[in-house]
Amino acid sequence: MALYTYGGTPADVLVTSTGDVVPDYPLLVRRAGTGELVTALYEDDGTTPIGELRTNPSSSSQPGAIRPFKVADVTAIDFEYLDASGNPVRWYQAGREVAAGALETAQSALAEADGKLDRATGGTVQGPTTFEQPLTAPNLPDLVGARWFIVAGATGNGVADDRAVIQAQLDAAHAAGGGVVFLPPGKTYGVSTFLVVYDRTVLWAYGATLKATGNSGLVRNFLGTETFTGYSGHSGITLLGGTYDGNASDGTTGSVTSETDVINFVHCSDITVRDVTVLNCSTAHALEFNSTDGGRAINCRFLGFRDNSSGGTRQFSEAVQVDMAKSGSSSIGSFDNTPSRNITISGCYFGPSSRLGPYGRAVGSHTVADTVYYDNITVTGCRIDGTLQEGIHGYGWRRAVISDNVITGTGMAGIKCTVPDPATAGYALTPHSIDIHGNVIDSNASEAAAQVIGFATALYRGVAITGNTSRSSGSVGFRADYTNGPVIADNIVDSSSSTGVFVQWGTDATLSGNSCRSTGSNALNVTGCTGGAVVGNVVNGTSSNFGIFVGQAGDGVSSTDVLVSGNMITAPASSGIRLSTGAVRCTVTSNKVRKGSGAATSAVSMASSATDCALLFNDFAGNGWSASTALSVSTAAPFTGPGGMQALPGTNQVDGDLTPLPALEAALRSSGRFETTSRLRCGTSSTPTSGTLYLVPIWLPRGTVVSNITFVSGGTAAASPTNWWFSLHDSSRKMLARTADQTTTAWPANTVMTKAVAQTTAGSASSYTTTYTGLHYLGIMVKATTQPNIVGEGSVADVVASVSPGYGGTDTGMSTPPTVSGTGFTAGAFGAGSGIMAYAYTS
Repeated sequence: MALYTYGGTPADVLVTSTGDVVPDYPLLVRRAGTGELVTALYEDDGTTPIGELRTNPSSSSQPGAIRPFKVADVTAIDFEYLDASGNPVRWYQAGREVAAGALETAQSALAEADGKLDRATGGTVQGPTTFEQPLTAPNLPDLVGARWFIVAGATGNGVADDRAVIQAQLDAAHAAGGGVVFLPPGKTYGVSTFLVVYDRTVLWAYGATLKATGNSGLVRNFLGTETFTGYSGHSGITLLGGTYDGNASDGTTGSVTSETDVINFVHCSDITVRDVTVLNCSTAHALEFNSTDGGRAINCRFLGFRDNSSGGTRQFSEAVQVDMAKSGSSSIGSFDNTPSRNITISGCYFGPSSRLGPYGRAVGSHTVADTVYYDNITVTGCRIDGTLQEGIHGYGWRRAVISDNVITGTGMAGIKCTVPDPATAGYALTPHSIDIHGNVIDSNASEAAAQVIGFATALYRGVAITGNTSRSSGSVGFRADYTNGPVIADNIVDSSSSTGVFVQWGTDATLSGNSCRSTGSNALNVTGCTGGAVVGNVVNGTSSNFGIFVGQAGDGVSSTDVLVSGNMITAPASSGIRLSTGAVRCTVTSNKVRKGSGAATSAVSMASSATDCALLFNDFAGNGWSASTALSVSTAAPFTGPGGMQALPGTNQVDGDLTPLPALEAALRSSGRFETTSRLRCGTSSTPTSGTLYLVPIWLPRGTVVSNITFVSGGTAAASPTNWWFSLHDSSRKMLARTADQTTTAWPANTVMTKAVAQTTAGSASSYTTTYTGLHYLGIMVKATTQPNIVGEGSVADVVASVSPGYGGTDTGMSTPPTVSGTGFTAGAFGAGSGIMAYAYTS
């Protein structure tokens, strides 16, 4: 029993017509040619039976893939599955061991032909032998994949023209309805002009080299006299292995100076180029898929390019071009604008050759037509080692996936998707569904590492730039212009000379989960956009400007209704968050800003035209900023708390300061003051005991400069005072600062009495700066014949007021103020007088 292996290659994945994989789906296996159902299926071990063959489930690392399996004594099969309409679809595959067996048979026949070849009559043939019929491997049915056409009689020295010998076998395969044309390995075949490959033909060239010896390319699927429409040209073609040397002239070496593709496919379908190396392309492309439906370049290498055009005008030439049948782009007619679609470039390498530099672009397009798009383009798992311009240039691409590529040293963007400018093209393409994920882009010289660029009348929709890494970008990390609803998420920007993530002129952008470190300008930038959210990003260090910038674009279009939430910003060069010109109805909430090693003087700054914005529940602590410096707001004060509160800092935390006042009370607090209670609560007065020091609680942020302390008398004046003074204490009641003793100075009724600081812990001084955020006390001591009553909320009994941390009367029998400096003074325990909640404030 002979076992043949099927499935298990990267191409063995069940997909829909739109390129979506189909996981966990049943497949039938039929004998190719007869359609007989094959039920004896075995796992790859050759012994374990398979009851039902299904594609890998969605939980698999390769969803939709067909795992390796074996079939006994069947050399070619058809996979059968049902399409979306319930119609059966078949997918042909030859057993993996068949080609190797056929190759071994062919090589044995060749070796025998060098000596003698036994004929049926028993005679022998001496010398070279030619075969008028295809060489068919024994024990194989007469299938397309089993017909082998051996190229024999070629000189194979890279100088002599072997084109006619090779073309004869390609023509023979064409006449037979298809087959495998085999180029024996170990030789370099000179080719003076294009070889033509026809339908259902495999050109097998592992170990062989084809070298251009004239002034043209090497392989194409058409005669110069042929004309096709749509995808009706020669199709079902596979190039397997081999080195295709375009032999571009560099002025010293090489013969090709023309603008020519090395390999060119036009008006066709089902084209595979696998394990092929293309060298030294002149001016045009290594591989062109023009008007091709279903083109695949798999595990290929594209090395070396030379722009031999007059004036060097072809610096944009792609190694793999995705093109359309348009005059000036297609080698033959019909010029019906048929675009390429369903194109896959996978696992390929792009770079310089041993004698020529890199291509203009690795993969891309540079021609479009009105209403025509390149659909379902996939570039995945490739390595791009330097290009003159972009690494991948998706021009007019739609439903495209660009994933898991490593791209370094491009002259412009690593990845760029764009469309023609309607102002110059005269029409507008509106593409959609661009997925750029998992790519690593290092050291692009200009533009963004990855960018999608539309226009005002050519907006992109469905753009996702996710999970990519940009390192040392010569400009921006990731960018989207004129896009509706783009998602730029979970990317890493490690050092960029400009902005990290940049979105402008669009709507409803989502910038989330990005990590931006050491950006040259703003880490995240939203300009000229309506709606959208900047959430959950991490920023560490900007060389200039801001952590997050929301504002006006260069053409004057403003950003409105943007949410900035849950971001962590460290070491910005300027403010952590900037609401700039025209930022209207934006909400900044639950963000954390740390000055770190940056030069920021504020957490948030706002332009005067940034109106109707809200700053809520942000954490700006640990930076040594006061409320007025942490929130550098414009004359259009933002909402900072419930009920339309606009007082600073409102619900925002500035060095631990959460303003313990409702919205209206906070709004009524005068600028520059910190009050013990709101004036709205003051409807009575209390009379202190003569010679007793009373402490009234007040909440002060760190960094508050206390120059003056104020209390207010009620309807009773002080009569015959001998000593009175005010003081500032910490939460342990230690005196931090006090005014001078006012001795016999009168204190009339209904009078605001503001006294300057005269002494602090440092000695004589005119102000004291708080060192922490939290509970402090303002002290008042009056010794007089008749005590003034003090405006406030009233008083409570000692039994309530003295409960820790407490407030109210402390030391009794006092007159002259104690010394603050040196060992200082700490007030006694509460309980020496009722808890007076006096109205007082610092300034």
